[in-house]
Amino acid sequence: MENKLLLNLANGQQVIAEQVILCLPPQLVHAKIAFSPSLPSNLWNLLPSVQTWMSGSIKFVMEYDSPFWRENGFSGMLYSHSGIVTEMYDHSNLEKNKFGFTGFLNSGASAYSQEVRKELVLQQLSQLLGNEILNLKLYQDKVWVNEFVYEGTQVIQRPHQNNGHQLLQASYLQGKLHFGGTEVATEYSGYMEGAILSARKLAKQFEN
Repeated sequence: MENKLLLNLANGQQVIAEQVILCLPPQLVHAKIAFSPSLPSNLWNLLPSVQTWMSGSIKFVMEYDSPFWRENGFSGMLYSHSGIVTEMYDHSNLEKNKFGFTGFLNSGASAYSQEVRKELVLQQLSQLLGNEILNLKLYQDKVWVNEFVYEGTQVIQRPHQNNGHQLLQASYLQGKLHFGGTEVATEYSGYMEGAILSARKLAKQFEN
């Protein structure tokens, strides 16, 4: 065990590792993982304040038998500052056997049940695309913060708050513990590009 880390997993398993890279959102690291010895207090206090990009988002999908909107001359793209749907795109596949939309709902819609959100989505879109929008095969949405960000009451933060912070660039537990992921990236943090840059930086660090 000398110069190695012992990981006690939730399922009772134990894993011994020479290096550990945490790519979870820092807020989730703080909420879900206990460390012994403890991480430095300045780092530990920072983790809950690192904003997870799009953490309050509600993403939705809708599926149809045919792309009726295209046949009626509509692209299926929508940006709105009114109504529950704020952003939407045609999400039909290239094989032309699945047709539908994907997009985002107003973050305040998290106060509604999924059934109410669905009703409000159909109400808004029927005014724009006609009553054919009501003949859907599938509606699903996901409030991301509920499962994928952290436990507890959501705290409103500035976009990209503390993303790429210098404390997330350092290694801990005698150089065996590292932070990765898009929130750690010093460029394009919160986006896919940031995740790639973070991974490349860590890969280069371990090249030798």
